[in-house]
Amino acid sequence: GAATYTTTSDHIGFATSGVDLANNGTTTINTGTGAGTVTFGGAIEGNSASAPFNDLLVITSGTGTVTFTGAVGATNALGGLDVNSSAGDGDITFTSTIGDTGNAGVVGTTAIGNAATADLNFNGATYSFDGATTITAASGDTIDIGAGAATTFTTAADNITFATGNIELADGSNLTVDTGATGGNITIGEIAGTSVETVTLDAGTGTTSVGVIGATTEIGALTIGSAENGGITLNGAITTDGAVSIDGPVTLDTAAITVTTANDAITFNHKIDGAQALTLVSGTAATAIQGTIGGSTAISSLTITNGTAAGTIEIANIEGVTGATAVGNTNTATITLDGTTYSTAGTQTYTAKAGQNIDITGAATFTTTNDNISFATSGVDLANNGTTTINTGTAGG
Repeated sequence: GAATYTTTSDHIGFATSGVDLANNGTTTINTGTGAGTVTFGGAIEGNSASAPFNDLLVITSGTGTVTFTGAVGATNALGGLDVNSSAGDGDITFTSTIGDTGNAGVVGTTAIGNAATADLNFNGATYSFDGATTITAASGDTIDIGAGAATTFTTAADNITFATGNIELADGSNLTVDTGATGGNITIGEIAGTSVETVTLDAGTGTTSVGVIGATTEIGALTIGSAENGGITLNGAITTDGAVSIDGPVTLDTAAITVTTANDAITFNHKIDGAQALTLVSGTAATAIQGTIGGSTAISSLTITNGTAAGTIEIANIEGVTGATAVGNTNTATITLDGTTYSTAGTQTYTAKAGQNIDITGAATFTTTNDNISFATSGVDLANNGTTTINTGTAGG
């Protein structure tokens, strides 16, 4: 049956050997609110390799640390895992994995840490869950991914949330978070790197919500979304030293959004909406927007100038920008406008290097609400076998 181990701020340790939870119930370990630590010297397993998975583990350690030295549920999954989810600021460390590449380590709800948890350390390479998963730490770079190798968090179409604290990737700890093709939302506050770590976030048909990702060159290639086209919400700036691929309809949700790479491609494969400013800078590389901008909710401004670098720019359709739209610079190699609608309330300026480097390949209509439309420096090639219409309204522009 259910088992409870308690101390008054003193250590509880399971040394050297692994622990099998075979009580078909909840094992509770509670060292109180003080500095009593909890350590597991070996692996932790449930009682069965198949359902029902009804061996749960609940740990409360106050200010004391909790350390898992061996794998959790690598062979027989636990039915639930709760580590200081309600209180306590002690560090929590997983030296090894939860589950393995073929099996979830927890089949049931997982709640690790709370908004006071000083530091969460995931030093294994695989964290696999079959159930809603919430990982929480204090604000700051407090969720540390430290394997030094590719690290994967997966669920079986269940939500996974990294709350309050930011994810920090140690050298070489490339991150993948994958909830499967059929749903399960991903929510992440911020992600920081060390030495061009890659990040892949795939929620399938579920949604993905992310804040700031990277600064300078600490994050490498970034992929958000997949062919299942789950919605993607951007809440902060993205800065990488690698290509950025965003595959799903995008909402710009919190303040102005910038995506900047160190001369690496930026690709949005679907529509972009949200009443915020969007700035894209890919330097000498290509920027491509394959979906409609502002079709459902107009964005507040659009800037794709790439500074002074000679990258290429492709835009499908613009249906809603309330402010200014500025595309290209005097060194931009080519601007390809291959949609049919370029409609804004504010000015539109398209600039490319001298020559015939602005290509309008669809039967396009350009409209503003009495504001200027400019094709600067470069000539324009009309390659649409149709009519190009430019309309700045009736009151000037």
